[in-house]
Parts: sequence; C-alpha cells; structure tokens
Amino acid sequence: MTETAEGAAKASIDVLAAGAAKTFENAEQLFFEAELLAKAGAVSRALFLHQISLEECSKIETLGAWAVSLIVGFDVDEKKVLAALARHASKNKSNAYMLEGSAAEKEAKSRGDFKAALDAFKKTQEEFHHASNTAKNASLYVDWVDGAFVPPGERITKEMLSEITARNAEFLGYAHNGMKMLQRLATSPDTMGDLISGFVEQTEKLRAENPDNPIPAMEALLERFLEEGKRKLKDDNTAS
Repeated sequence: MTETAEGAAKASIDVLAAGAAKTFENAEQLFFEAELLAKAGAVSRALFLHQISLEECSKIETLGAWAVSLIVGFDVDEKKVLAALARHASKNKSNAYMLEGSAAEKEAKSRGDFKAALDAFKKTQEEFHHASNTAKNASLYVDWVDGAFVPPGERITKEMLSEITARNAEFLGYAHNGMKMLQRLATSPDTMGDLISGFVEQTEKLRAENPDNPIPAMEALLERFLEEGKRKLKDDNTAS
C-alpha cells in the first residue's frame, strides 16, 4: 500500500470511528427518551424508540466491518453499505447475530452440520426481523387485525416493552464495545491492522482445511484473536 493510499484509508477509518461515536450517542439518547416515555405510561411509543435505538446499535457493527475491510485491503462498495444502513431489514438481521442461537442451530453445530446451522440461523434472522418490524409498526399505527381495527395501546404490552428494554440495554453494551474497538482501529491502525490481517489469513486457511464444519475451530480462533488484541493494546498503552 502506498503512502497516499494509507493516508486515505486512515482518513476513512477516522470518519467511520467518528460516525460510530455519533451513532452510539444517538442510540443511548433514544434509550433514555424511551425510559421517560415508559415512566409517563406511553408504553407503545417507548417500545418504538427502543426499537430505533436497537437499529442504531446494529449500524456500529456494520461500520466496524467496513473499517476492517479497509484495513485489510478489501474492496468496499460504499453505495451498497450505505443502502444496507438505511434498510430496517438489514439492521434487524445484523442484530440477530447478537441473539443466542436457537435449539436447532445449536444441535446442528454439535453434530457438525454447518449448512443446517446456517439455515437455522437464517430462519432466526427472518423471524427476528418480522417480529421486530411488526411490533415497531404496531407501536405507531392503528391496524386492521383479525377483522377489527386495533390501536397501539391494545397491541403493545408492558411485557413486550420490558423485553425490548432489556435487549436494548444489552445491545447498547455490544455497541459501546464496537465503538471503542473502532476508535482503537483509528488510533492504532498499524497494530490492529497487522493483527486483523493475520486473523483473516488464518480464517481463510481454516476454511480450506475444514470446509464441512469450520465453526468450532473458528470460534476458538476468534477467542484467541480477541485475547491477542487486548494484550497488544495493553502493551502499547504501557509503553506509551
């Protein structure tokens, strides 16, 4: 990579890190505003803001993947990425990666059936998006349901609000970690770039060696990658 290209990549990662920080701030504000509405008894509107906050959280993961792609030299179609950031389905399906795997997915993984595990996960993605989008729309509009017009107050329950509030609190934690990692990429591109490049190379090798069931080994590799990343960042901070 030339010096000019490196500078361009660094500038882009800076922009993505700044965008992640703004996105997290907005997601957090939406959470607190939802809590205010909930305390005022506006259950359905509170659920709506929590759902929007969750969608903002998912964007940080996408920005992180974008930054990593820049560091390792992958081509990025910015128009497609930006379009995905605007689609509700894309954001909900991205958040589905943070959910606990279904029983069918876990069972498929345990027997080494990668295709079945992926199919089970895709089903979870679709179901999660459908449930999330349906609840979001129901929190705002009067809809025709089972032969009658039903307002938000009759469709959104306190239990539904409690569930999404807990999920949003959890996902805000994930988003905060993603934002901090992106900021580290921006401030230590060489250290993190070498680490990520090595991780990508090992992942490609792993897929080639074990195409039928790469999941267990990839999960172990990811754990080692995260631990190595934390160690290197700690060493860099100590040295400085």
